[in-house]
Amino acid sequence: MSDEIEVLVELLSDFLGEPNQHYESKGQISFDCPVCADEKGLDKGDGKGNLEINYIRHVYKCWACGETHGTHGPLGKLFDGHATKQQKKVYNLIKPEEFKQEDKKRLRLRLPEGFTLFKDSNPRFIPHIEAYKYLQSRGISDEMIEKYKIGYTVQGDFAYRVIIPSFDKEGVLNYFVGRAWVNKKMKYKNPASVPKDEIIFNEKLIDWDKEIYLVEGAFDSFFLPNPLVMLGKKMSKLIFETLYTRANGNITICVDGDAWDDGLKMYHELNGGRLYNKIKIVKLPKDKDVCDLKGNIEEFYYEIK
Repeated sequence: MSDEIEVLVELLSDFLGEPNQHYESKGQISFDCPVCADEKGLDKGDGKGNLEINYIRHVYKCWACGETHGTHGPLGKLFDGHATKQQKKVYNLIKPEEFKQEDKKRLRLRLPEGFTLFKDSNPRFIPHIEAYKYLQSRGISDEMIEKYKIGYTVQGDFAYRVIIPSFDKEGVLNYFVGRAWVNKKMKYKNPASVPKDEIIFNEKLIDWDKEIYLVEGAFDSFFLPNPLVMLGKKMSKLIFETLYTRANGNITICVDGDAWDDGLKMYHELNGGRLYNKIKIVKLPKDKDVCDLKGNIEEFYYEIK
């Protein structure tokens, strides 16, 4: 345990009392929830240890009152609500940079110049025909095109690319993926103004109460119910934290066959705390991915003992 983490654990114990459980290997520690204690009129905790903290990821949640009283989120929120001024000061000294409040305004993202939905385009237009044939070659149906609001453009920096937009939980555009249907040096081109590890791709479409399928790319997501797209072979901190605090069903890891080691790492990272025994994984052939298999992954589930 590093000095910084040791100080943080001592600090947590200082204002939350003795921990109920502590798994150092996973950075998981649980305490009695102070909000639950206040609600029940108790001077001390209720002995249930419902407040669970991951001090490596700096997130927390009470599994008794988290949804009703908002007792979940970045760890700094817990300190702001319940710690003393001195405890907050110490925490802010060791708090990860990504959880500090940043006063920066980001320009609102817009879809690429000339973006046109397939349903709004002339089906006799040659680029429409070419882009549509490309999607058909990938097994993408008209229903998928409509559901995911897929379009294309022949103008500007993203010319001759199929465009797959992403919308946040409020329905606001937060990212998009551009895939060339003609021969280009860069097959994929995404917006440079938005770091991909700061968004949840198509969060608007995710049901956190159902089983979630963790996939690499946007095209993989079309073939599985309730997908969560990582936009790469590794899981961002934001995705981990969001899964840990919001996912209520099982999580199935569906990385490409050549990313098995990355998938295993994610399995062990996720399989702890409230997600313990809720993580499943598929082991695909090295030359295959979810998109190649059109989502037919049943025979590839892999049991880790």
